[in-house]
Amino acid sequence: MPYDDTTLHNDEPTLLDILDRKQLVEEVGEAIALCRPPQVFGVHGDWGLGKTSFLHQVQWYLTGDCPQQPETATEDETKTVQECGKYKDVIQAVWFDAWRYQNEAAPVVALLHEMRAQLSWGRRVRDSANRSAMVAVRGALLSMEDATKKIGFQYSRFRQANREWDAENLAATLPSHTLREHLRAAIEQLLPSESEGLPPPKLVVFVDDVDRCEPEAAYRLLEDLKIYLTLDNCVFILGMNQKAIEEAVAQRMKAESGVDTTIRAGAYMEKLCQNVWRLPAVHEPSQVLHALLETTVKCPKVRDCIKKGMEVVGYLCLPPNPRRLKGLANLIGRLSTRLPDKSYKNKEAQIYEAQILMIVAYVYQFHHDLHVRWAADFSLYEKVREWCGGARTSDDPSDDPSDDPPLSFLQSLTLPLQPASASPTGPIPEDFKSTFPDPTQANVFWIQPLILHLGQEVTPKQFDRYLRGAPE
Repeated sequence: MPYDDTTLHNDEPTLLDILDRKQLVEEVGEAIALCRPPQVFGVHGDWGLGKTSFLHQVQWYLTGDCPQQPETATEDETKTVQECGKYKDVIQAVWFDAWRYQNEAAPVVALLHEMRAQLSWGRRVRDSANRSAMVAVRGALLSMEDATKKIGFQYSRFRQANREWDAENLAATLPSHTLREHLRAAIEQLLPSESEGLPPPKLVVFVDDVDRCEPEAAYRLLEDLKIYLTLDNCVFILGMNQKAIEEAVAQRMKAESGVDTTIRAGAYMEKLCQNVWRLPAVHEPSQVLHALLETTVKCPKVRDCIKKGMEVVGYLCLPPNPRRLKGLANLIGRLSTRLPDKSYKNKEAQIYEAQILMIVAYVYQFHHDLHVRWAADFSLYEKVREWCGGARTSDDPSDDPSDDPPLSFLQSLTLPLQPASASPTGPIPEDFKSTFPDPTQANVFWIQPLILHLGQEVTPKQFDRYLRGAPE
């Protein structure tokens, strides 16, 4: 059966909650809706854990709307949060992708332009039939535009003076607190009216991908949030990898002071953002993978064999990262068409075949160096299996020259299971223990338990249909 490439998963954010985060979405949404501004929240997640999808789902929960999602979003996707639009009558949301504007001289000016544009659209929709309201909207937009220009002017004067502009003189003409009040009043005019039984209206600004910005751009944006946008009708939610942000801030501070400022950078983030939610790694990667295979593997029997093949070693043999699981699901879909269709009639043999496919797909997708060597020389599989069982891989002067060369390129990888003693044959030994690897790291060789489970009863022919046939 030919492979249908229309079933491929992409890396776009989604409202579909396959990671079972509905409760966390509602928790964050309620905190945003009921808090007293000014407030800055953080949503931390390592790359690939679905921060943007999570923020979209929070926005959907609050307002029942998410313009960043395509119009083709399925009905299932729009039903993934229990009470969509719970606070749509009092919350106006704005989305800002910081990474796209990192090369702007003043990122906050780009943010204000985006706020103005999205607030304008939202208010016009609400008040399109009210002429007097539209007049007020135009006035508020002009006021907000004026404040934006003045902030941009501040930046141009600072740059012209090479950061030596007299701060007191500048403050006398364009004080930051005056600009903040100017913005606050303009935003007030653009927010929904108060509704009985609901919290006061507020502007909620989702700022995504701060951690993808260059250190200087990230630092400038965070500073400007403090200086200009600490407003009593605004809440900001930062989607970020907190460690990456702290490293960027530390790098920026070090450029000025010449000393290590890592601790200061952590304190800086604590002062700016005192409420942070940390997205957990996927608890059961095999379940997420099986859900993703619903589209990439058309045959239910094949999906069932793959699922059962993974169950024998539990959750340890897959990376707990949604982005990486999507890529693996796409590859499994391509390779699954090579599974024997009629040559294996019993279920155990089919499951065994699916396990072989899984090992090849995992190595192909995540460990290029190993795949290239393995494709050239199948005997390498046995050495890798011994390494998974505890065989050494380091260069040792005392090695017998007649021995096979050690697998030094494996030294950069971490095993999820650590043997108490070398035991390279048979099923997973009882004296193996978890090493509790960092689930965010890309160098964990997660497939180790499945390789140990298969043991020695593997032939080159069994692997060849997937290994050599895998597309390059």
